[in-house]
Amino acid sequence: MILEALKASSFPEALTEEWEALLLGSHYPNPFLTPAWNEIWLRHFGSLLEVKIILCRTDLGPLLALGAFVNSKGEGNGLTLLGSTDVCDYRDLIVAPGSEEQVFKALAGFFREGPWEYLEFDGISEFSPTAQFLPPVMESFGFKVVKEVEEAAIYLDLPSNWEDFLERLNAKDRHELRRKMRRIEREATFELSGNEDLPSGPEKMEIFFSLNRKSRKDKAEFMTPAMESYFREIASRFKERGWLKLSFLKVEGQEVAAFFSFDFAGTEYVYNSGYDPQFSRFSPGIILAALCIRRAIEKGMIRFNFLRGREEYKYRLGGKEEKIYRIRVEKR
Repeated sequence: MILEALKASSFPEALTEEWEALLLGSHYPNPFLTPAWNEIWLRHFGSLLEVKIILCRTDLGPLLALGAFVNSKGEGNGLTLLGSTDVCDYRDLIVAPGSEEQVFKALAGFFREGPWEYLEFDGISEFSPTAQFLPPVMESFGFKVVKEVEEAAIYLDLPSNWEDFLERLNAKDRHELRRKMRRIEREATFELSGNEDLPSGPEKMEIFFSLNRKSRKDKAEFMTPAMESYFREIASRFKERGWLKLSFLKVEGQEVAAFFSFDFAGTEYVYNSGYDPQFSRFSPGIILAALCIRRAIEKGMIRFNFLRGREEYKYRLGGKEEKIYRIRVEKR
């Protein structure tokens, strides 16, 4: 096995193609691990950082693993996965299935011989091979490993039809969802408006930003002009790839709730959202979520991921917790 480390401020096309192929064949592909996502993050938040791309290959050349790292801003000399917890729900190494143990042993040897005092792996899903293989391999090399829960993402494994989804809810939540649906059906005309119905101009992003800011004070504070620019580039780049899903609940012809989501490898990821509190009587967030879940089921998708945050409505729709870990490896 050959392990190499490349310094990079951008990703060459040949590497990007290998990266995407490795990701789509891995156990837990998600949009936060794509080259496009990492390029956008670097441009907006990490332009001054020195990026180190660590690649593992077989002697014959096929790529077995890839990790994008930056020098840590913490104390001492360390490496941390590229990205930040405020905008990157997942971070990880990408590893070809079946090669996990040999890859992490190669990484341990690389760390042992290098100048770094520690490695930090934030944003690691409990479903990722990294959570399973990294700690015991690093401990076998004599390193100290600290693994702790950083956050939780809330997800649904989708059934084959809407009625099965409703039956999976507990009786109280099923009753409440049906009651909310009957109310909006009785009192207003409404529809789910998605990418297929939307013009490609920036006006729909303006509506999303407005609903996002209206919905909560902390969201308004988060959505700075710099963050708006970041979201606009994600929307533009992901729309080109067919990954963007910008969905609105329209009531009486007016957009009252929005989901900014990604459609990637059979999963819909709800990255951010917003709603107009003036329409709270219709529970627009719950209604929009239910309509998007039903659409995902009808499209044959396998999972609906609300991402980080333990908001109550996610559980009322049958959400389950996925632990997100922070793993720190230190030389003793």
